Amino acid sequence: MRVLLSITRRVPAGEQAAYEGAWRRLRQAAGDAGVHAWRFRAAAASEPTPYLEFLEWRADGSAPTASGSLAAALAELEDAFPGEGGMWHEVTGESLQEGGP
Repeated sequence: MRVLLSITRRVPAGEQAAYEGAWRRLRQAAGDAGVHAWRFRAAAASEPTPYLEFLEWRADGSAPTASGSLAAALAELEDAFPGEGGMWHEVTGESLQEGGP
């Protein structure tokens, strides 16, 4: 099963460089932990700029966002640019038949 963490953040125009640096550190830490990290920016221009971030990994142990360098990078982003999000579990044909997530 795969797990997806989605987070929406709003980044003021004057803080784009700080956000980009924090995102690069998070993406590096994610890659080192075997986690896929990607993001999207809202198509319509607005201020502050909305971003939708995703982290995805296989649920075969403890969550990689719980400790280590990925947790630290995520905390850095959250401290500077608080976001809203949630954790999602993959739905497969087998999990639907078994009544699981």
